[in-house]
Amino acid sequence: MKSFLFTGMFVLLLCSCGSPEPVAQADVEGVWKGGIVIAGNTLDITIQLSRTDSTLAGSIEIPMQNVRGLELVGLDARGDSVFFSLPSGLGRADFLGTVNGDSMSGAFVQSGYTGTFTLFRTARELPLNVPTGEEVLIPGDDCELAGTLDLPQGEPPYPCVFLLTGSGPQDRDEYVMGFPVFAVLSGYLTGAGLAVLRCDDRGVGGSTGGMEAFSDSVLLYEANLMLDFLQQDERIDPSRIGVLGHSEGSNTAFALAAGRPSEIAFVVSMAGPALDGYTTILAQQGEILRTQGFPEEEITRRQAVQTEIMDAVLAGADSTELASILDMQIRSEFVGLTEEELAAMGDVEGQIRMMVSQAMQQVTSDWFRSFLVNDPALSINRVTCPVLVLSGGKDIQVPGELNLPHMENALEGNPDHETVVFEDANHLFQRSVTGAVEEYATLEPEFIEGFQEAVTDWIRERVI
Repeated sequence: MKSFLFTGMFVLLLCSCGSPEPVAQADVEGVWKGGIVIAGNTLDITIQLSRTDSTLAGSIEIPMQNVRGLELVGLDARGDSVFFSLPSGLGRADFLGTVNGDSMSGAFVQSGYTGTFTLFRTARELPLNVPTGEEVLIPGDDCELAGTLDLPQGEPPYPCVFLLTGSGPQDRDEYVMGFPVFAVLSGYLTGAGLAVLRCDDRGVGGSTGGMEAFSDSVLLYEANLMLDFLQQDERIDPSRIGVLGHSEGSNTAFALAAGRPSEIAFVVSMAGPALDGYTTILAQQGEILRTQGFPEEEITRRQAVQTEIMDAVLAGADSTELASILDMQIRSEFVGLTEEELAAMGDVEGQIRMMVSQAMQQVTSDWFRSFLVNDPALSINRVTCPVLVLSGGKDIQVPGELNLPHMENALEGNPDHETVVFEDANHLFQRSVTGAVEEYATLEPEFIEGFQEAVTDWIRERVI
């Protein structure tokens, strides 16, 4: 399913539309979950509303777009009507709803697009947002990492594991489409007697630092900062510090352990690749397109275009050539749309220009070039500490069928390594139906049965 309206950060603007002022205030406090429907597409949202005296406040969460805590302003709820306001880079949206007990529904207009929404109150009390651990700041040469250090019960010094996020800007919770992966995992590990450190990526949350020269070496630098910080904390046993990396974070974890072999007690690779980025991107693209129902000939065509882009980057193509290739690729995505869908998009050429510009930022970055040529196996086969490899049988981002043989080969000389495959798990280790990325937001924000126990038991056997 192509989503042609919500391609960026979707925000809502709700206004009163001249509604007469009722006497009573509408009962809208609590957590409301549901979706927006426009042109046949549905976008799941969660809205939290609270009232202090006569002031109404609220926020919105859009799991599919990794958006949470987006503040709603200018809220008003009187009689059976409710209104919200929020600025939007995609154009103002007017959103008018009617409350009927624990349901809320209505219509909205955004930049000429019209749609409907339906929400249901799932709780009257808002969830408490209380930090579970210590807030920490880790200074570096060109950044400062903000994070949370969760400490277990009992007497220090504690064994510890620090968590490295996957690709893209991530906060310390590694919040992915409604699932705070690292926050959930950290709580379980801490309950099992392990200290856990997790940090916002540079430029995200409370962390500072620019992304101008972002690359795999920058990720490794930040992992070294986290390790140094833990070694200086007297409550942490420096001989029992390990690292867990998710997806691309696994590459960084292996590189760190290879470079500082006597200082890392164990490595946990959570859906980590064992192949270079060039191969990984093509494999990922193919699997994603198959879950979306594309025929093999179309998949082959798109992979050929992707190959052309990557080859051009590695060959040092200039920005004009890269932009031309990207423009051709992006235009091909619009070929199958109906006239109605194209009309609903409004300024198609403007959107294409915006998408080309966004893609150019990625393919011309230091990170993209380094990711293409980075071969994790060169670090993996140098790691001497115990290694746990975790793979999801329905992971289409790092397919186990392709990666695990190479991972096993790279770990062949390591006497203490173990591989555990969760057959029904996706890339986030949720119980999955298809493994599709679009499915992440529709699943329960929890790990598949046995996952957390497998991680915890394996670590405890080696450090407790």
